[in-house]
Amino acid sequence: MNVIKLKALAKVINEDVVKEAFIGKIITLGYVEPLLPQEVFKYYPLNEYDYRLDSGIIEYVVANMEELMNNLEPGVNINKVSTEQFNECMQLTSSDYELITVCKRNEEWIVYHMNKRALMKYFILNISLEGGELNIKVKSNTKPSHNAKLKVAYILGCDVPVDFIIDVYSSVYVEYFSEYKFKLPEPIDVVNALINNIGKYRNFLKLYTTDYYIYELTMTGYIIELENEGQRVRVNVNGETVLTGNQIKGGNLYEITNIMLDKLSELKIGLDMIELYSCSLDELLRRAISSLRESVRL
Repeated sequence: MNVIKLKALAKVINEDVVKEAFIGKIITLGYVEPLLPQEVFKYYPLNEYDYRLDSGIIEYVVANMEELMNNLEPGVNINKVSTEQFNECMQLTSSDYELITVCKRNEEWIVYHMNKRALMKYFILNISLEGGELNIKVKSNTKPSHNAKLKVAYILGCDVPVDFIIDVYSSVYVEYFSEYKFKLPEPIDVVNALINNIGKYRNFLKLYTTDYYIYELTMTGYIIELENEGQRVRVNVNGETVLTGNQIKGGNLYEITNIMLDKLSELKIGLDMIELYSCSLDELLRRAISSLRESVRL
């Protein structure tokens, strides 16, 4: 396989770029692996690339165009083409794809259009990064202090949309990336991300607690009040409503319908998450990756 040497002239590396590159690597490999800084522009963007649309983020330059023209891969053709902006352009094509179009600007071959996913079927991409600032807000490493923790059991459902788990998982990874932690999210990281956006994701995550767990808070000095209206339950801590739920079969188990994280934080109460029964995160990822690869014909 011939090598295409690309210089990625980056302006900004932001959350969206990292997230899309991480997803691009997952789709390309067919499994989950950390994204390293030097790989960002290998996988971003994965499919179609057009510098006219994306020039606010990145511009590609082919450093070995003459070498490629003189040593074509089998099944790859080269054509002279023209564009509105440039007169001297070259296009590499296969029987199925337009692989890359590059145009001469001064002495450099600038990428005008590239189908990166198709290109990687015929060439090894050697991408060096020049410029670009990592413009991602780094979260403070300071852990919040809690006087107590409320135990909450969770069930992560199996019947979730394909793009849902990849979207949440990759969003968590971007937080890792911003802190230079090149490790993969754990299931509890994904659950915590869902809880922090429970209004958006409540259909995929079930939360439960019990009388016993709630009244455990009294051991650290909190005043607890449970208000029952039929099967509906409202839990007040120090006069503040922190969660509402439904009583299950008249017992002391409650399905949480709304949890006020801001109020819990003000009261210095954290959450101690307990897996009750959940669909395996690995299984969810396998399904999602398989569907995504099928959708892009990999």
